Amino acid sequence: MKPDQANPPATVSTASAVAAQAPDDYALLEMMMADLKKAPVVFQPTNYWATYEPRFMAELKAHGLKDFRRQKDAVFRAFGGVDFVHPTAELAFRNSRLFRNRLARAIPGLPGLAHRLDLFLSRYIKTLDGLDMATYVRLGYLFAEDYARGSAARPLSAFSMSLVGNPDGVVEIDGRLYTRQMIQYYLQYAYVSRFVSFDDLPVIAELGSGMGRQTEIFAKLHPNQTYLLFDIPPQIYVAEQYLKAVFGDRVVSYRENRDRTSLSNLRPGAIYIFGNNQMPLLETYPVDLFWNSASFHEMEPDVVQNYLRFVDASTRWVYLGENLKGGVKASKPGDFGILKVTRREDYVGGLPSFDLIDTSPTLRINGKPLADTNMMFRRKA
Repeated sequence: MKPDQANPPATVSTASAVAAQAPDDYALLEMMMADLKKAPVVFQPTNYWATYEPRFMAELKAHGLKDFRRQKDAVFRAFGGVDFVHPTAELAFRNSRLFRNRLARAIPGLPGLAHRLDLFLSRYIKTLDGLDMATYVRLGYLFAEDYARGSAARPLSAFSMSLVGNPDGVVEIDGRLYTRQMIQYYLQYAYVSRFVSFDDLPVIAELGSGMGRQTEIFAKLHPNQTYLLFDIPPQIYVAEQYLKAVFGDRVVSYRENRDRTSLSNLRPGAIYIFGNNQMPLLETYPVDLFWNSASFHEMEPDVVQNYLRFVDASTRWVYLGENLKGGVKASKPGDFGILKVTRREDYVGGLPSFDLIDTSPTLRINGKPLADTNMMFRRKA
């Protein structure tokens, strides 16, 4: 499909609009961090995220969550928490041949330099594919609507994004709000909807929920399902505060869930917040869909397989969206990046009770492939 580029929608002025804020709750954050430090070693942040944690905590203590979705130089960007224009994979330094080769990876600090150059460049990139942002998002909207046709996905036109956190790059289309990032996440939902209807998935669990962006799409399009979110803090703290600002008492706080010993008596339509060390709760509870996007490839294979053994025990469907070549490789422990790449065979080996029924490139909103791969698993008969 080649959408007409005429009549792009107007960009919403979030400077003049009243943007809601996610409230700060430092007592909750400290509780989460204290619980994480007491968790078994296998649930501690991997090398990739351990290097981020001090910066993340400093950012939260200094600035809180005010306007977090437009903090261009903040670590919020590292887990999909920022809405603004940044380089595409073709422009990104970290994906260029200059930095993605064996010699470059052996130079201490070079992968981290590439990441910092991307952050610097992202402050000045204002267009994508030679188009202004409104046009780019409008065309992405049309592509996503077309991509979802014939699947069980509810249309993108049934969704409108929250302004909590004061996002940048917001575009209004027929009275509904979108950013490039939100349409990107919708495309992954539409991909999974080619294989199963979300209306037939009463309980959905996600590890690596980031700021809760994917859950916002799910919970608005499918308000009767139950959502279980697992992640390390501070990320899961941001997700809880954001989703509470969007969905109110549909969100069941980590405070109420931290001592759970089972997943019995879940409330339909609720969104439950858990620490990553609570993943063993999935082992004995029938979950309909497990979701992980762009998170496992930031971990080492043994850590990924530890999580997957809980998923393998009781889940019906599994969606993984991962970079099978891995993320930035660290030259040594303590440097930014992963220590060992998690590959396709690690994912398949971690889910022995499942058949891998499809692998497809993850698509950008302009239809071009990302570095990540969509993988859909179905429990064996």
